[in-house]
Amino acid sequence: MDTIEIEATANTPTVKFYPARGYIEIRGKSISENSAKFYRPLLDSIEKYIFKPVSPTLVHIHFDYFNTASAKCLVEILKKLESLPKKGIKVEVNWHYKADEQSMYYAGMDYKSILNLDFKMVKE
Repeated sequence: MDTIEIEATANTPTVKFYPARGYIEIRGKSISENSAKFYRPLLDSIEKYIFKPVSPTLVHIHFDYFNTASAKCLVEILKKLESLPKKGIKVEVNWHYKADEQSMYYAGMDYKSILNLDFKMVKE
């Protein structure tokens, strides 16, 4: 598994995945017209990662804004990680939101309600 480091653009977030450390970070704006293509390298790496995971696996999500296509990709990413706790691997998702960003808070709460992961809301 390779490390993934993708720098942010005007339409895509910074993405970092360090499989040897069990660390995933997504930060910024995600409004790409082709979110599935953008997130494909991360999804492919996570599919491999779940066979040799690290405990704990830490996920940090800091969205300023994301579109519906990105939301679908994020669910797909996090759903893949749901299999790890069943194998005894701790997964901690930290959803970061700004105090004045109610929409990002509620988006995080929606994910928290549908995912079977240790999901923490982190106010900044």
